[in-house]
Amino acid sequence: MDCKEDVIQELSNTQPRESLFRDTGPKFLQDALRVAAKECGEQIKFISGAERLSYAGIELQSDRLAKRLVARDIYPGDRVILALPNSAAFVIACFAIWKARAVVVALDPAIRSTNLSHILERTEPSALIAANNVAERVREMPEASRCLRVFFLKDPAPDSSGAGQVPIEPLQEAILNEPPPATLPDGARPDDLASITFTSGSTGAPKGVMHTHESTLACASYTLNFLQLSSTDVMVVPLPLHHILAFRRFLTAFMARCSTLIAPDIFVALAHFPELRPTGLVMVPAACNMLIDSFAPFFRENGSSLRYLEIGSEPMSPERLSALQSILPTTKIHLTYGLTEGRVGYLKAGPNGVFNRVPSSNTGLDVHVIDSHGKPVGHGETGEILLQGSGLLKGYWGDSQGALENIKNNGFRTGDMGLMEANGDVQLMGRIDDILKVGGHKINPREVEAVLQRHPSVAEAVLVGLADPRKIMEAKLHALLVLRTDEVPSDEELIAHCRKHLEPYKVPTTFRVRTSFPKTPLGKIQRHLVAQQAQQIMLQEAASDRQTQ
Repeated sequence: MDCKEDVIQELSNTQPRESLFRDTGPKFLQDALRVAAKECGEQIKFISGAERLSYAGIELQSDRLAKRLVARDIYPGDRVILALPNSAAFVIACFAIWKARAVVVALDPAIRSTNLSHILERTEPSALIAANNVAERVREMPEASRCLRVFFLKDPAPDSSGAGQVPIEPLQEAILNEPPPATLPDGARPDDLASITFTSGSTGAPKGVMHTHESTLACASYTLNFLQLSSTDVMVVPLPLHHILAFRRFLTAFMARCSTLIAPDIFVALAHFPELRPTGLVMVPAACNMLIDSFAPFFRENGSSLRYLEIGSEPMSPERLSALQSILPTTKIHLTYGLTEGRVGYLKAGPNGVFNRVPSSNTGLDVHVIDSHGKPVGHGETGEILLQGSGLLKGYWGDSQGALENIKNNGFRTGDMGLMEANGDVQLMGRIDDILKVGGHKINPREVEAVLQRHPSVAEAVLVGLADPRKIMEAKLHALLVLRTDEVPSDEELIAHCRKHLEPYKVPTTFRVRTSFPKTPLGKIQRHLVAQQAQQIMLQEAASDRQTQ
């Protein structure tokens, strides 16, 4: 069923909107698919490139792959590395792994070799589901991959027989052909481990965040109910599925029985808009800025079907949000606050228009602010944000039993700073480890950056505290800027702008313009790299000054 008429007829279904999640919903992730397949049958519900599948088709194909995993001696609790680009195969493999009661370890296919080796050594996976180029890199790490028992490869090389090494099966054959006789294991529990998601490791070794079926379903069901998703919705996810935001959203779509387009990027997603008339879109700020600056006419013409737009990963300035809302005047814009370690929710705007408040009402989750001794802070005081309730990680891979019990009993300390407001909302104040200490003052860089971004010439800003080697290592505040105009404002103009809104000790002493900032694939600025580059430039300038003296 890949006829365009069939797709349009299904995706334009106009049944009354009704949330399909119930308190007695699925207890396991694979059950969410089974129920969706039973209720929706052969209706086209999933689109990725040329692939157009029904939930029933995904159910059948994931059953086949699950039985092949079991036939290859993949046991409950085994870790399975999943390193595929956005595709139906990624989704099918997830459900197959869960049906085999194994654990999904989803990785970016372009992951750095040092991180890949670290993850292989840490998780000791039993199977690899990936493209051939990923498998070739894994073969170069024999010690790290010693526990692998089978490769399921998306594009196996013609000479990849696996003889004398790890056996290889073509992934498409495993999905499309009848499997060998095998019985899927029973005895599953909702608190069984479902996934291990590794943090980026940009400032250290990646940590494996463990989520259970129970916690993952809690995250998905919260989003489903907040957005009031139903089988009539058409969700577009143009983000890599290995990333936690996209990973949770495709599971939410299955629970809601809505139609889903999984695209590798926003450009591919836009090509489907006139045909699919999506009702929901998940984006990151970098893509939103592209929408505002380059695709406003397209969205004014083709975006009227969008009833909501989710923005995750990084904050957006009120000015940019206002520009976005003017392009999509009837679309509800939601900014998320979430962590790999757990769902939190959707942000409220503060008096200055910045979406930086976590609401006090947060179904199933308690948000606290605690001091250094673990005690709740008073109204108007700052501290660390602590989460307790549903949708939280089980722990980090390799944690002791005591560490796991501590999270279960006492909650999760996020490392984010928050200010407890009188109405119970929590104002986000940035990361604790981002706080700069300059001249005896503690400075939140996000506050200064927000002020700089209100200048009409500034698109992005990063504040760093750097030691000046020319002044006996005296630390100073430096602002790195990416401009939205060709006209470069003077330092005096920028200082005057900052002084209108900030205490004197928060005003940067120097300003440097950059063409861009290093970012993650989802558009999050890699602040540590910005600081490293700025410090290197300062050292080079100091050395040059000494040579000319």
